[in-house]
Amino acid sequence: MKAAKVFILVLIVGLIVIQFVPSGIPGNKPEDDKNIINSDLLSDPVTELIRKSCFDCHSDQTELPWYSRLAPVSWVLANHIKEGRSHLNFSEWEGYSEREKISKLAEIKDEAESGGMPLKSYLLMHPEAKMNPEEVLLLVAWTEEVSARILE
Repeated sequence: MKAAKVFILVLIVGLIVIQFVPSGIPGNKPEDDKNIINSDLLSDPVTELIRKSCFDCHSDQTELPWYSRLAPVSWVLANHIKEGRSHLNFSEWEGYSEREKISKLAEIKDEAESGGMPLKSYLLMHPEAKMNPEEVLLLVAWTEEVSARILE
């Protein structure tokens, strides 16, 4: 019984101490109108879908939930955001070359069709971000349309 109490006390103290370890969550940057994905490329339904399902990890406009301040969850979020932005950042879209854009659109299409994005771990806390089959089709059609426009 005493060992259990000591364990619980150590666990509580440990949880308190880790709150002082910086999370490393990248901050939001002001939207740079010349680099953010061009509104000419987005219809209203696609804009809404991308904001709902992609922007938190794939833009500089992350909406952080209340639990983002709690370690160790904050460390996982920091990793997801850094990783997501490194693969695709809609806030830097216009800075990508045409070749990079086409590659990123192909990745978006593949991830949406396979159900790889949004991540399952993200969907646990954000079930509203899950794309239904019609939304997946909308996103896939959009990626194909934009890729064709870039190739013109």
